[in-house]
Amino acid sequence: MAAVLQLAAHALTPTLQRQMWQGDQIAGPIEQTISSGYPAFDQALPGQGWPTGSLTELLVEHDGVGEMRLLAHALRQLTMVEERHVVMIAPPYHPHAVALKAWGIAIERIFWVRATEAQAFWAAEQALKQGGMGAVLMWSSDARPEAPRRLQVAAQESRSLAFLIRPADAAAHSSAAPLRIICSPSLPEEAQEVNRRQWLHKVALTVDIIKRRGPPLAEPLRIELPVQEAMLRARAATPMRHEPKVNHVVDRCDIASLVAGGREVASVRAKERAQIESA
Repeated sequence: MAAVLQLAAHALTPTLQRQMWQGDQIAGPIEQTISSGYPAFDQALPGQGWPTGSLTELLVEHDGVGEMRLLAHALRQLTMVEERHVVMIAPPYHPHAVALKAWGIAIERIFWVRATEAQAFWAAEQALKQGGMGAVLMWSSDARPEAPRRLQVAAQESRSLAFLIRPADAAAHSSAAPLRIICSPSLPEEAQEVNRRQWLHKVALTVDIIKRRGPPLAEPLRIELPVQEAMLRARAATPMRHEPKVNHVVDRCDIASLVAGGREVASVRAKERAQIESA
C-alpha cells in the first residue's frame, strides 16, 4: 500500500505533493511558516512554525491564560521585521499597548476591530483578503460549524497567519481548522514558596496539539511565558496592613493612587480655567 501511495505522489504536481503526508509523519510546510520562538514547540508544528495560509485554533480555558504571549514572537517578526499589519477582531479585553511594546511589537501596525459575534467572522474574512496583512486574530465564544470553515477557505487564499481563539470546550466539536491547540495555564512547581513577582516570572502555558497534519502529540508541552518586568509595577515600601484578602483585579493601592492623581489633575485644570476666565 505504501508503494502505491509513493507512486501516486510522484504523479502529482509539487503543490499537491506538499499537501500529502503519511499518518505517522508530521507534514512539511505547505506555505511559509513563522517560528513561534520556542524550538520544542516549533518541532511539534507541521512545517516547524506557525503556518501561513491556514487557520489555527487556540482553545483556551479562559481568556488571558497566555495565548497572546505565545503569539508574541510571531507578531514581533511580522510587524517589526516584515513590516506587515496585524488585526485583532473582537478581543475580550482592550489591547494593552504597554505589553505589546514590551514584547517588541510595532503597535502602529496593530489594528483593533470591535465587532459582534455575527460581524466578527465577516470582518476576519475581509481582513485576510487585504494585501500586506501579516496576521488576523479573532476571538469567538459561540461559533457555528460553518464559520471556521469559511475562515479556513479565506486563510488558504492569503499569505497571512490566521488565529481563531475559542473556549476550550469547543475541542469536543469538529472544526475545519487544520491545526487545533488547547492552551491551559501551568503553575510553577514552587508556586507556594515564591513571592508574587517571582511567580509571574515562572508562569507557563501547557499546550496540547489535538489536531495537526501528522500523528497526535505524545504528551502536552510546557512552555514558560514569563511576564516582562516592564509590565510589573514597582511598589514603594509600605508598612504591612492586616486586612482581609480581597480578590480584585485592581489593587486597593492602585485605586488610591488613581484617585489621588485624578484630584491633582482636576485641581490643575480648575486653576487653568480660572486664569483663562480672569484674562
